[in-house]
Amino acid sequence: MNILNIAADITKLIKKHNQDAEVTIYETNRTSVSRRLSKIEQISQSKNCTIGIRAIANKSKAAYISTNDLNNLDDTVSLVVEMAKNAPEDSYISFATYGGNYTYYTDLNILDNNVVTIDNLKEITEITENAALAHKSITNSEGASFSHSLVNTVLSTVSGFMGSFSKSTFSNQVSVVAGKENEMKVGYDYDVACNFSDLKSPELIGKEAAKRAVEQLNARTIKTGKFPVVFEKRAAKELVKSFASAINGISVASNSSFLRGSLNTQIFNDRINIVDDPLLPRGIASRPFDGEGIASKKNILVKNGVLQNWILDLYSAKKLNLETTGNAARASNAAITPAASNFYIENGNVSFEELIREIKEGIYVTDLFGFGINLINGDYSQGASGFFIENGKIKYPVHEITIASDLNNMFNNFVVANDLTFSGQFNSPTIRINEMTVAGS
Repeated sequence: MNILNIAADITKLIKKHNQDAEVTIYETNRTSVSRRLSKIEQISQSKNCTIGIRAIANKSKAAYISTNDLNNLDDTVSLVVEMAKNAPEDSYISFATYGGNYTYYTDLNILDNNVVTIDNLKEITEITENAALAHKSITNSEGASFSHSLVNTVLSTVSGFMGSFSKSTFSNQVSVVAGKENEMKVGYDYDVACNFSDLKSPELIGKEAAKRAVEQLNARTIKTGKFPVVFEKRAAKELVKSFASAINGISVASNSSFLRGSLNTQIFNDRINIVDDPLLPRGIASRPFDGEGIASKKNILVKNGVLQNWILDLYSAKKLNLETTGNAARASNAAITPAASNFYIENGNVSFEELIREIKEGIYVTDLFGFGINLINGDYSQGASGFFIENGKIKYPVHEITIASDLNNMFNNFVVANDLTFSGQFNSPTIRINEMTVAGS
C-alpha cells in the first residue's frame, strides 16, 4: 500500500468539487510486550491506516472526517465536502497555500530501521524487571513494558503541497514496590526515544526504579511552612508542560490563559530561555513540517526571560493577528490545534549541588500528584513527595505534602541548573523556586 498514491488520489477527487481541502494519512505499525513477576502478560501487534480529510467550503466553513475504508473514498470525499458546505461560518479558518522548503526527515534522524522482534521485546522487559527485582528491599512488581512503533505520515493539500515523513518510537518502563504491610512505596522509571540506541539500558532503568522506591521508605511528614522548593528534572517537566499550555494560541485567543496579556513582557528572570524545536536531531517530537505543511523551524519562545511568542497554528495566529509559528498538530480526522514539539528550558549556569547548597531548609520534589493547576488564573497546588533538604544536603524522604503558589510568582523565581537531558517531548534542567507554601502535618 502506497499512502502517497492514496493521498494523491483523494486530492484529485476533492479537486473535482472545487473546494479547498487537506488530506492526512497515518500508517501505524506497533508492537508491545508487557510482563509482571517474570510472566508475560500481554503481547500485541497492530497495523492500521487512518485517513483524515478537512474540507473547506467558501474559505470559511470547515468539516472533518476520518476513515480506514479505502474502497469508498469517493463517497467519503463527497460526504465531507457536503458537511463543509453546511457547517457554520468561521472567518478565522485558514489554509496554507505555501509552506516553504522543509528539512528531509532523514536529516533529523528520527527513523530507526533496525528490526526489533517480539523476542527482543520479551528479553528487554525481562532484563528491566529483573534488574529492579534484584534489590533486596523490592517486594513486588507492577510490571515492565516495552513498545516499538513506526508511523508513516503524509499530508497532501489541494493547493499543491505533498509531504511525508516516517518516525520510529521506542519506549521502556517498569514500576516496582518496596516494603510491605504498613509501608509500601512505588518507584518507576522509563525512557523514550526515536532511536533504539538512545534508550537507557534496561538494567539502568530497572535499577533506577528500584532505587526510587527504596529511597522513599521511612518517609516523614513535615511541618507546614514556606520553603524553597527544588524540582527534580522529572518533576520540572510538569512545570514546563504547564507553561506550554499557558502560551498555547487557542488558550490565549479564548482568554483562558493567565498569561494572555503577557506577550513581550518579562515572565522569568533574564537568565531563562525556553525553546520549541521541531528540528532537534533525534527529538521525540521532531518533524520536517507541521500539520498544515508549514516548514518546521526552531522557535525561541522565551529569551532572557521575555515572552517572545505564543504557540500558534494558522487559525490561532489569525485570531491574534500574528504569524503562525509552525506548530499545527493534526488529529487522525484532520482536525488542527496548535501544540508544542520538543519544548525545553535551556541549561542554566549552576550545578545541581550549587542549586541546593544555600538552602537551610527546603524540599526536593521528585514526584507530583493530582490536578491542582488552574491555567485560567495561575493558581498552583500539587500533592508531592521527595526529600527534605537541610543545610544544603538531601537528608530524608518526605511524603503527604502539598506545595502551593501561583505560576506567575513561580516563573518569576525560576533558577535552573545545568543538567538538562532529553527524554520525551517536554524537558527541563533541575529548577529551584525560592519560596512556596508547603502543607504538611
